[in-house]
Amino acid sequence: MISYIIICLMPIIAVGIFSYTTFMHAMKEHTRISMSETLQQMSDNIAFKLEDIRRVSDLLYNDDTLAGNIQNYDEGWDSYESNIKYMIPKFQSTINATSQNIQLTVYMNNPAVPEVYSTSLHMEDPLVLHKRSFEMYNIRRIEKEEWYRQFPEEQYGTTMLWQQVGDDSQYGNISLLRRLVDSSDPFTRNQIGFIRITTKISSLFQSLDYPKLGEGTLVFAVDAQERIMYASKDAFIHHYWREYTSNDKLVISQPLPDFNMNLAALIPVEILEKDARQLANLTIIVCLISLAVCIIASGVISRMFSRRVSKVISVLHFFQEGEYDKRIRYKGGDEFTYIVSALNQLGEHMNQLIKETYLSKIEKQELELESLQAQINPHFLYNTLSSINRLAQFGELKKLQMMVMGLSKFYRNSLNNGKTLISVEKELEQVTSYIEIQQIKYTDRLVVELHIDPSVLTYNTVKLILQPFVENTIEHGWNGEGKIHIAIYAEMDNGRIIFQIVDGGSGMSVETIAQIFTPNDGAYLGYGIRNVDQRIKLHFGSEYGVSIMSRIGIGTTIKIIIPAANQQKLIAT
Repeated sequence: MISYIIICLMPIIAVGIFSYTTFMHAMKEHTRISMSETLQQMSDNIAFKLEDIRRVSDLLYNDDTLAGNIQNYDEGWDSYESNIKYMIPKFQSTINATSQNIQLTVYMNNPAVPEVYSTSLHMEDPLVLHKRSFEMYNIRRIEKEEWYRQFPEEQYGTTMLWQQVGDDSQYGNISLLRRLVDSSDPFTRNQIGFIRITTKISSLFQSLDYPKLGEGTLVFAVDAQERIMYASKDAFIHHYWREYTSNDKLVISQPLPDFNMNLAALIPVEILEKDARQLANLTIIVCLISLAVCIIASGVISRMFSRRVSKVISVLHFFQEGEYDKRIRYKGGDEFTYIVSALNQLGEHMNQLIKETYLSKIEKQELELESLQAQINPHFLYNTLSSINRLAQFGELKKLQMMVMGLSKFYRNSLNNGKTLISVEKELEQVTSYIEIQQIKYTDRLVVELHIDPSVLTYNTVKLILQPFVENTIEHGWNGEGKIHIAIYAEMDNGRIIFQIVDGGSGMSVETIAQIFTPNDGAYLGYGIRNVDQRIKLHFGSEYGVSIMSRIGIGTTIKIIIPAANQQKLIAT
C-alpha cells in the first residue's frame, strides 16, 4: 500500500510544482490588473465626492443675485436686510445641498457686510462640533496668508484648488479654495469674495471598500510631497510613502484627478504566495483523500459521538439565546457525562446570577431615587422655618398657624409612608399646600391659577415634581415688584400626562437653559430642575422628563412629561 501511494504521489507532486510556478506568475499579473481596476473604481468614487463639493461652490460662484448683494455697500437697514433675507439663507441652503459634512467660509471684499461666526469653540475642529456650518469674514483676515497671495490667477469658472490651509493639517481636513467674482463685468471678472469649503479627508475615503483589495493590503492617499494624507490604517498618516515601499511589496498607483494626490495600494507578495500555496495544499489534500479512503470505518464511530455533541450544541444554542433553564438528560460514564453535568451547572449558576444582578440593579435605582428625593426638601424647609420665625417675631399668630398647618400638610404628602410614587391628585395637593404657604408670605402679590384635567388625577407620578418649579419661579423669576402670575396645567395626551408651569417672570436666555441641563464643573445653576428631570428619567425612562421654553422679559414655560401609569414602573437606563 505504501509503494502504491508513493507511485501515485510522484506525478502529482511534479505537476503541482509546475502548476505552482505558473500560477504565481499569472497571479501577480492578474492581481495587478484587478487591483488597478479596483483602484480606478475607488478613484471614481472619490472624484464623485469632490465633484459634489465643487458643485456646491458653483451654487455661489454662478449666483448673480448673490454677487449683487455682496457688492451692496449701503450700510444700515439695506445692508442688514440683504444679509438676513438673502445671503445667510443662501449660504445655509448651499451647505445643505450636499450630504457630506462641510464647513463653508466666505471672505467678503465688501467691508459693509457684517461678519457671521459659527458657534464652534476656539482651537477645536468645527467639523467635529458641527456636521455643517458656515461663517462670513472680511477678506482682510486672509490677505497676508501665503496660500491666499499665491492663489492662481482667475480663469472664469475653472480656477479652484484643493489645498490644506490654516488648521486643516492639524485636524485632518482639506479645503476647496475658489474666488467669487463680479459676473456682471464679463471682461475683468473682479474678485468680490473668496470661498473656502472645508471637509475631512477621512470622509472622502471612508466609503472605500478596502476588503476588495485583499487581506493585508494597505491603501494610501499620497500628496505631491509623498506624504501619506490618508491610509486604511491611521498609524501611517503623516508619514512618508517611501518608508513603506520595498521589493517584497507590490505597488499599484492611481492618480486622483484635480486633487493633486495619488491613490496607491501596497500588497505584500507573501499574500500572493499564500494564494498560490493553495494549489500546493490542494495537491496534499488529494494525497490525504487517498489515505482517507482506507479509514472510512472511522465514520461509524464519529457518528456515535456526533449525536452526543449535537445535544451539547443545542443546549449551548439555547444558552446563547438567553434560555438558561434548558438541561441535558444523559447517562453514562464517559467524558460526555462530565460535560453534560458542567453545562447543567452552568445554566443553573447563570440563572441565579441574572436574578441577583436584576435585584441588585433595582435596589440601586431605588437608592438613587431616595437620594435625589432627599436633596429637595431641606431647602424648602429652611426657607419656610425662616418665614415662621419672622411671623413669630412680629406676632402674626394667625398667619403663623396657617403656615404651620400648610407645612404639616405639605410634609404629610411628601413623606407618603416612604413611597416614591404618589397619585397626581396628591401631587397637586402638595403643590397647592406650598402655594398656600407662599401666599401667606406674599399675600396678594402671588397669583396662581390651576387648570387640571380631572382624568389625570387617578394616575401615579414621582412625588415633588411641581413644587421645585413654583419655588424657582418665586425666587428667581420675580424681581420683587408688582405681582407674579403662575398658571399650572395638567392634561392627558396620547397615554402621557403633561404638566406645564407657566409664569410671567423675567425669563431665561438660551445659554442659561443649556447650562441647566449640561452644567460646567462645579456649576450650581438649575440644580433643582436637573434633580426633577433625573428622578423622572430614572423612574420612567429617558423618553420622559423636563423641558424649558423661555424668553427674556416675557416669562418661562416648564413642561413635564410622565407616562399615564397606575402602578410603579422601573425602567433600566
